[in-house]
Amino acid sequence: MLDLCHIHKSFGDVRVLDGLDLRLEAGRVHTLRGGNGSGKTTLFNIVTGFLRPSSGEVRFKGRDIGGQSPHRINRLGIGRTFQDLRLALQMSALENILLAQERRMFALTAAADVRRAEATLERVALSHQRDTPAGELSYGQQKLLTLGCCIANDAELLLIDEPVAGIDKDNFRKVTTLVRELRNGGKTILQIEHHPSYIEETSDRVLWMEGGRLREGTR
Repeated sequence: MLDLCHIHKSFGDVRVLDGLDLRLEAGRVHTLRGGNGSGKTTLFNIVTGFLRPSSGEVRFKGRDIGGQSPHRINRLGIGRTFQDLRLALQMSALENILLAQERRMFALTAAADVRRAEATLERVALSHQRDTPAGELSYGQQKLLTLGCCIANDAELLLIDEPVAGIDKDNFRKVTTLVRELRNGGKTILQIEHHPSYIEETSDRVLWMEGGRLREGTR
C-alpha cells in the first residue's frame, strides 16, 4: 500500500528523519508512538506532500508520489487529519463535509453530493449536528468531524493525527468504534496516538519512532 524507502529529512543542521523505512500493509491499523520532536508529524507531512524529503522515495500502490502536491496526493487516495483540526469554523458540519468531498472547483452542489455528505455525518455520529457551525461543536465532536472530512472522498489510506487526544469518554468511544469499522471495511490507517487503551483496541501494529527511525514495539 505505502512504501517509504530510506527517507531523510533535515531542517538546516537538524536531522529529523534518518534513513527511515516503512511498509504499510493494506487493511491494517499502524500506530506511531514517540516523544515530541521524534519526527512523527514530519513523516505525515512527507507522505501527504506538505514537505519533500531531503532524499528517499515515497511510493503509494507502487507509484512514486514524491513531489506531488497535497491536493493531488489526496485525490490519489490518501486522506489526512491534523492536530489543529483545520475546520471551517463558521460553516456547518454538513458544509465542511461537502468541502472535503471530491468535486469540480466551482461546481454546483448536487442533491447526490448532499446525500453523500449526510451519510458521512451519520457514519461519524454527527447527523444531529448537521446544520451546526463547526465552531459550536464540542472538541470531541470537532475531532469526529475532521475524521468525516478525512473519509469524505473515500480515500484508501488514512493518516490520523492524535484522534482521541483531549476528548471526553463518549466521543472517545465513538472515535474508537469508527476507526475499527474503517479497518474492518478495508481501509489502511497510519495513526499517531499515545493513549494506551485506544492503541490496544485499534492497533494491528505499533511502531516506536526515535532518532529519526522506526522500530517495532511500544518503546
